[in-house]
Amino acid sequence: MAMSSVKISPTVSALSSTIKHLGPNSRFIASLGGVKGLRGGRRKLSITMSSPLEVCVKASVTVPNKLGDCPFSQRILLTLEEKHLSYEMKLVDLNEKPEWFLKISPGGTVPVLKLDEKWIADSDVIAQSLEEKYPDPPLGTPPKKASVGSKIFPTFIGFLKSKDPNDGTEQALLNELASFNDYLKEIAMFQSVLLGELGMLFNGDIVPRVTDISSYCQSHVFLHL
Repeated sequence: MAMSSVKISPTVSALSSTIKHLGPNSRFIASLGGVKGLRGGRRKLSITMSSPLEVCVKASVTVPNKLGDCPFSQRILLTLEEKHLSYEMKLVDLNEKPEWFLKISPGGTVPVLKLDEKWIADSDVIAQSLEEKYPDPPLGTPPKKASVGSKIFPTFIGFLKSKDPNDGTEQALLNELASFNDYLKEIAMFQSVLLGELGMLFNGDIVPRVTDISSYCQSHVFLHL
């Protein structure tokens, strides 16, 4: 199967649900009978739309009809949720990319989102386009917070690629994680950040990456986050 889709109307606990996307209750990958948030119920939409936005994201390579481990795709889904926008999510098998997908994404990358009859690629471009078209609620990261956690993912990749246990990459990663943790403690809003209830602290780019890193580390039992 190369693609499956599901239409989703935003509900509460968007960020918390995405953090649990690897578990059995993920809202994003429900295939039948509708989708519920962790606290139940439906959240009133702030945007009236004639039809849901179409967004193509990575499908899981191991479980059918499940969202894959792509932080870029997760970032856009989080953005759509936090902006209360209805959307139709198309899960694309990147190992067997269908022809229709390659026509809208010649590079074969995800996510891609259809906005104003035009398909847009690159999560940064998509997020900015959504911010401009649907400015409420504002999700742009304040300049003074823009660099928070920005080095975690590249540092993690460096650690994974390292073959020398003494080259300092592990300590560099621990330092970045410690710095990020100190920041969360400083603002004293760790729980609110994870639940995505404060738009000013929303960072749909960082959270999925940190979550993926945590899941990978826990599954391999070589690093305690």
